[in-house]
Amino acid sequence: MKKIFDKLEEYIGGALFMGIFIILVLQVFFRQVLHTPLVWSEELSRLIFVWVAMLGISIGIRKQSHIFIDFLFNKFSPMIQKIIFTLSQIIIFICIICMGWFGKFLTAKKWGFEIVTLHISSGWLYLALYLISFLMMIRFFQAYEDNYKERKVLIPTKVFMVAFVLIVAGLIINPKMFKALSLAQYFDLADNAGTISIIAWIAIMFVGVPVGWSLMIGTVLFFSLTRWNVALFASSKLVDSLNSFSLISVPFFILTGILMNGGGITEKIFNFAKALLGHYTGGMAHVNVAASLIFSGMSGSAIADAGGLGQLEIKAMRDEGYDDDLCGGITAASCIIGPLVPPSISMIIYGVIANQSIAKLFLAGFVPGILTTIALMVMCYAICKKRGYKKAKKATFKEQVKCFKDSFWALLTPVIIIGGIFTGKFTPTEAAIIAAAYSVFLGAFIYKELTLKAFFEHCIEAMAVSGVTCLMIITVTFFGDMIAREQVAMKIAEVFMQYANSPLTVLIMINALLFFLGMFIDALALQFLVLPMLVPVAAEVGIDLIFFGVMTTLNMMIGILTPPMGMALFVVAQVGKMSVTTVTKGVLPFLIPIFLTLVFITVFPQVVTFLPYLILGK
Repeated sequence: MKKIFDKLEEYIGGALFMGIFIILVLQVFFRQVLHTPLVWSEELSRLIFVWVAMLGISIGIRKQSHIFIDFLFNKFSPMIQKIIFTLSQIIIFICIICMGWFGKFLTAKKWGFEIVTLHISSGWLYLALYLISFLMMIRFFQAYEDNYKERKVLIPTKVFMVAFVLIVAGLIINPKMFKALSLAQYFDLADNAGTISIIAWIAIMFVGVPVGWSLMIGTVLFFSLTRWNVALFASSKLVDSLNSFSLISVPFFILTGILMNGGGITEKIFNFAKALLGHYTGGMAHVNVAASLIFSGMSGSAIADAGGLGQLEIKAMRDEGYDDDLCGGITAASCIIGPLVPPSISMIIYGVIANQSIAKLFLAGFVPGILTTIALMVMCYAICKKRGYKKAKKATFKEQVKCFKDSFWALLTPVIIIGGIFTGKFTPTEAAIIAAAYSVFLGAFIYKELTLKAFFEHCIEAMAVSGVTCLMIITVTFFGDMIAREQVAMKIAEVFMQYANSPLTVLIMINALLFFLGMFIDALALQFLVLPMLVPVAAEVGIDLIFFGVMTTLNMMIGILTPPMGMALFVVAQVGKMSVTTVTKGVLPFLIPIFLTLVFITVFPQVVTFLPYLILGK
């Protein structure tokens, strides 16, 4: 029973995740084959997704996998680290309490409304926030006890448990007790509430509080200093932000990448690229880049590329006599192609944040993705020519044909995804479902390496990874309510316009800001934190928002290659069993062509926008 309870989220969430998968496969089948759309499928899948996302957040709490910024935290003394980590846990504890209370209020408030096609109360959406907050609290206690045993925190677990029981009992006896969190009744700081909240958020985030929870507590602090009752109504964004059909594509593109890695498909892709390019000067480095380009058409994730193909690419380059710094450097650098070439998880998230066409964003990423690929290959050639690496043996035509046959079914994946979207056969979300379904077909029936048990485990893994993203989505949307009320975007725009006399100058300033922040903040976190404020600025000065999405995506991908927070550096170092210093040294030359590509598209935005507007119209 203990084992079942410990894995409760995984069992329930995995089953629900598979349920969404089946529902949306049926949706595509009924709409495309039988020409009889299932009118209820979209709303049911969104409802289930909200529950799956909340369960994924709970898993993240137990595994302590939510994103945090630790470069300052690591510089403190052990005692200071204990104090900060304990404060971080107190903040998470308060956030989960708030989520539960908000969920209770929203469930009661929304219960009288109906989800039209399902003929059930919309309260079922918000009930997920309420019920799973209790599970989140249990997982918090478990994770906290582990930290206490490892002497990372100062306060015993029992103190939190007693506090939780007292708070719940107090709220049952006197529901108005929750108003005690309103600081406005003690201090009159409403005029400066936005500034205080933003400063507090930045401070706690940079000392090591997970980004999602820091956003949550920053917003709670704002409403506490202004009008606490408004927080109850604004909190609906914690659920409404997930009630999006477009967002459902994110976990299924993640699942596609996991299935491709688990089914041995990535190896076949790599072998095909090697057969074509391995015999040129710097051939294995070119193979590395080409394999990343092909794989990016399936996973849409830079980290999935680095983790999935990385080990294979590094081993192959080492076997051919390439130095570790080049092996690690080009593996890290080439993984950034993934978020540019469709499908792209980053583009989907941007499309949701900026309310832009995801299909247009996918098309807009084509040219920059190809330009980045060519630029990296040029640098590979120059480095390999200078170092005098030997060329690999040229594959015979027969070997090339065999590699093509072996990888043929895998190579069809991006064709099916991209072709389906741009011919209007299915939406980006349906494309993600088709990609996952096709990956299941390949793994189970073509390559015969995927079992039902393995598929269920892959669904759980995709849900857990998505949980990290979902916490960021719900809290940044909640935080965005404060940003809107304080007109932060307008104030930033005013500052920019004081020093800028053209859209190009604004773009240069934004690029400089993102480049600087990307050195310290993970790309995913940066996307959620900064874009809600920068998108209105771009719109205000007349910058095309489709182009802006591609430009900011490429800029933030540079961030995953630059220390101290370069996520790709850590992933490649781990899979390649080399030091982060070695990977960093190797990636530095490749920052030059990537940066030049960024400058090129910034100066000539038409390079990005001509394709989507040519095919889909303005």
